[in-house]
Amino acid sequence: MILTITLNPSMDYNYLVSSLNLDQVNRVENPHTSIGGKGINAGRVIAQSGEGVVLTGILGGPVGKMILDTLIAEDRYQLEFLSVEGNSRNAITIMHDGNTHTELVEKGLYLSKENEQLFFQHIAHLLKKYAIDVICISGSVNSDDSNFHLQLLHFIRSIVGEKFPILMDISGEQLENVLTQPAVRPSFIKPNSHELEELVGKDIQTNEELITILHDPLFDNIETIMISQGGDGAIVKHDSTIYDVQIPKVDIVNTTGCGDSTVGGMAFAISNGYSFEDSIKYAMACGISNSLFETNGTINKAQVTRFINDIQILEIKELSING
Repeated sequence: MILTITLNPSMDYNYLVSSLNLDQVNRVENPHTSIGGKGINAGRVIAQSGEGVVLTGILGGPVGKMILDTLIAEDRYQLEFLSVEGNSRNAITIMHDGNTHTELVEKGLYLSKENEQLFFQHIAHLLKKYAIDVICISGSVNSDDSNFHLQLLHFIRSIVGEKFPILMDISGEQLENVLTQPAVRPSFIKPNSHELEELVGKDIQTNEELITILHDPLFDNIETIMISQGGDGAIVKHDSTIYDVQIPKVDIVNTTGCGDSTVGGMAFAISNGYSFEDSIKYAMACGISNSLFETNGTINKAQVTRFINDIQILEIKELSING
């Protein structure tokens, strides 16, 4: 069974209009609504893949109740969210004027020090209650503590040990602070190219530059690092070997949630004892399948099987890096 942690879920509203007129009333059709949150999207893919999954995080207020009721109605998960004071967030995306996306995203529930400790106790309880074999920590947290994810990782590692599979799909300062403390390590991280550039503080123009960066001590002792490159696939470092993952071209409907779906697929594959290459193929195929659906974290298993056959994993030799 897999545990996914989503600290800032949202109720997502997506509006599609031909144009957005400022300082005017814009009359639109009813939005497409869905539950947002990287760990929830990953958990949905895990459940659709056929593995038991526990979803946890924090929820509060009427928006939190709406999120919980929606997840209950999906009838796919063990739901173990911690209820706190305040109101969970809404996120509004307006797609207009061709391919322009305008987003209004609330900060969400503030995680106080008191609630942080309550949540840590909650996690410890879940790890005793369920036979968890993989953990996904995904998305942002509304906290003043820039070391929150580092402390969460340290706390979980103190319970499950150093070898337990922990996938972290986080970014920005939280990820930077995790990586600069080598005492505890996640098993898997998945920054995209832009997030990696933010992390290292410079533009990355070529795959050769990217590969050199992956050999930096900042990334030492992380078993698998996936740098997602959208429709161009991914560059993956596994142990000390670098791979180029090439994926088939598809007619994309929705890119939101593809990375989350990839993480969910990776967690499922690890939980089920897949080899490294089969895990990467399954994970990437889930991301591709999600791109064909309007609802985030949605896959079709027949599609996934078909895409797996079209994914190529090519080892990049050290000679080509240096030469």
